[in-house]
Formats: sequence, structure tokens, C-alpha cells
Amino acid sequence: MSWHDPARSLEPESETALRNELRGLLGMPKTPETTYFETEPTPELIHLADELRREARRRNVTARKKSSWMLLAAALPFALALGGMGVWGVGQKHKADQLALTVAHEEAELQRMAAALQQPQAAPAAAKPLAVQAPSGKGRPAQTLLVGKGAPRNKAKELVIPVERSKESNPNATQSVKSN
Repeated sequence: MSWHDPARSLEPESETALRNELRGLLGMPKTPETTYFETEPTPELIHLADELRREARRRNVTARKKSSWMLLAAALPFALALGGMGVWGVGQKHKADQLALTVAHEEAELQRMAAALQQPQAAPAAAKPLAVQAPSGKGRPAQTLLVGKGAPRNKAKELVIPVERSKESNPNATQSVKSN
């Protein structure tokens, strides 16, 4: 039975006698138990109680600060991830804006070039390319080459090599070139 149990004060006489007998056998004094609430506190007890109160307050304040710091520490990776994704998104938006600006510039340039090419072609409608036949060899039909003002001027003359067509329809097969 605990010392602070209220049922102990109503303990029967036989149990109290038995307890006193056991105390005598163990070498303990046979004085009756004192109640702690009836005694006057000593200065040492008052000092001890003050120290215990101070320590309890210190631990309480420290425990509160730890919980907020731990909450912030737990939220830090999520905040960094969200911030990183935001920075990445802003970078992607900047790239998309630059690409859209470049595409718009290229489109405007192409439209300007198309307008410049259409104006000169409308005026010299009378100029038609001349048809010239290339020499044929070994019973092949002659090839028609177009020569005239309609041909691009900046192109250099090109060498045309006749190619023998194979009976196979495999485009990856090697082709033999006839030499003159």
C-alpha cells in the first residue's frame, strides 16, 4: 500500500501492529509515520522547491522552441523543392518566350523574302526557260534540261551523272555509275 493512499489512514489495528513488528525485525525505528502535510517546511525544502520550479520552467520553454525549430527543419526540404521548381519554371518560361520571339522573327523574315521574290517575277512574265536536250548515249531517250533566265543565278553548273537503274527495288542497294 502506498504511503499517500487515503485508505491507509483507515487501516485496521492488526495490520498496523504487523507493520511495527516487521520494522523491529528489520532494525527500523518503531515511531509512527509522520504526515508530511502537517510539518512546517524547512528553508532547504523551500530552496529545493524553487530550484525544481525553475528547472521545470526552463525545460518547458526549451521544449516549446524545439518543436517550432523541428517543424521548420521538417518543412525546409519541401520549401527548397518548391522554390527550385519555381526557378526552373521561370527559366522554362523565359526559354519559351525567347523561342516564340525567334520564331516570330524568322516568320517575318520569310514573309518579307517571299514578298520580295513575288514582285520581280510578276514583271518579267515573258521570259520563259529554253528547253535544251542533253546528248543521249546507247539508245536511251534524251534528257531535257531547262536553261534560261528562270534558273537561279547563284547556282554553279552541276555535273549530271547518268545512273543505271537496277531491276531490284531495294533503295539501299549499291548503284553502279557509268563512266564516259
